[in-house]
Amino acid sequence: MIEALMIFQGVVSVLLIIMVLLQFGKGAEAGLISGGGSSDAVFSSAQQGNILSKITVVLAILFLGGSVNLARLQSKKSDKSLLDSEAPVAVPLSRDIEEPKK
Repeated sequence: MIEALMIFQGVVSVLLIIMVLLQFGKGAEAGLISGGGSSDAVFSSAQQGNILSKITVVLAILFLGGSVNLARLQSKKSDKSLLDSEAPVAVPLSRDIEEPKK
């Protein structure tokens, strides 16, 4: 199950990177996908940006949800931490240190 979720997470992350790179900001003359000046484009630039932004939002939500789910499953998988065998370090506060008497 975890392996399948990791593969899904990898695919979603690659798709999210591609979708972000396909978009172009306001004032940009040409993005990766440009109409090339043709008037017979299937989508206008406004529709194209709207669709790309919606797909990006969906992929981002899937990425965050998958990340949280993988972290939850991995935390249930192990009972102990790497730091369980370490002794706690206690550093005294500056006001707890006794000043030498003169």
